[in-house]
Amino acid sequence: TNGKTTTVRIICALLQDRGYRIITNPSGANLDSGLTATLLEHQAALRQKAEQPLALVFEIDEAFFGKLAAELNPTVSVITNFFRDQLDRFGELQHTRDLIAKGLSASQGRIVLCADDSLCASLGRGREGRTLYFGLATAALQPQSADAIHESAYCTFCGGRYEYDGMAYGHLGRFRCPSCGFARPEPDLTFLPGPQQTRELQLQFTWRGESEAARLPIPGLHNGYNAAAAVTALLAAGLPFQPAVAALSGARAAFGRMERFPVGEREVCLILVKNPVGMDRALDFVAGAPDAGGVMMLLNANDPDGRDVSWIWDVHFEHHLPGGRIGVSGERCHDLALRLYYAGKQEDDLLVDPIFSGLFDRLLADCPAGRCLYILPNYTAMLALRADLSRRFQLNEFWR
Repeated sequence: TNGKTTTVRIICALLQDRGYRIITNPSGANLDSGLTATLLEHQAALRQKAEQPLALVFEIDEAFFGKLAAELNPTVSVITNFFRDQLDRFGELQHTRDLIAKGLSASQGRIVLCADDSLCASLGRGREGRTLYFGLATAALQPQSADAIHESAYCTFCGGRYEYDGMAYGHLGRFRCPSCGFARPEPDLTFLPGPQQTRELQLQFTWRGESEAARLPIPGLHNGYNAAAAVTALLAAGLPFQPAVAALSGARAAFGRMERFPVGEREVCLILVKNPVGMDRALDFVAGAPDAGGVMMLLNANDPDGRDVSWIWDVHFEHHLPGGRIGVSGERCHDLALRLYYAGKQEDDLLVDPIFSGLFDRLLADCPAGRCLYILPNYTAMLALRADLSRRFQLNEFWR
């Protein structure tokens, strides 16, 4: 989605490798009430005098960032990207960007921004002295796609339409406004990803002329961005480059985010999807996965998901449609099945059932031994499915 939970998890792993004690909100309870509960839970640790340094690493909801940044005055604020999410709650992305800007103006700490995201990079204007940027290496940028999802097609400052001379995905890339000249800032940290693999991502980071290779045990280009955000956060906090990159090998996927677990002779992989770009990235990953043995999608429309599911019509299913039968479940399974039908799936290839448990069993049985059943749920569907699978297959609790 926007990478908050995964980025926080990676930052915690990197800081623990440096000997820090960590207080965080691992369950993703990122409103003011969630942070209050986390701090109350760790009162003793906050008061404790220990040889190990203490770091507080919090995921914060966009709408609460302004209030909480003013109260907490974070040492480093990391802004990952702006992709459309929960339209009925946040409205357009410019509004979300303005909520974040309010928090940055109310705090004095360092700022980490994605150089490739025009909305994100625009937050650095007027804050140059305390901002570091991360971005994809030029060699990895691709020619602009005619149907790229431009969530942020127009300049934040003058309204001119951006031009691109290289793209990552979605609206991330090397942008420039021909009207006022606002352009992608030069990243302080760049990353170059290796070929796609199903279980990890090879990365080459460059920082101030120094390069280091890394192995991230979480696959996907979008997780390369999350790793780059985490490494840049440590650099912004004054920690050294090489140990931060080396510690990436100890990071692990957050619950439901490229999370794999064995079930008998097969594997199951959960990939949380909540917006068009997130779904596109997941479909692209599954399409290139040599171990894919089945696909299941789940769509709910509860408050944490956003009630508006019209975003599924902006997903490029036509370009990434998995072959064979697709299982479709969740409260809004019929909306999703209709979208897949219009994308080219025949009715006989769509297994539709609002109750996911029986459909999961059927798809798992159809998955060949040694292969993986890929499941793409949105948020509350993922929580419900993960809880069911935890009971049935003795998985760790989702926040562990």
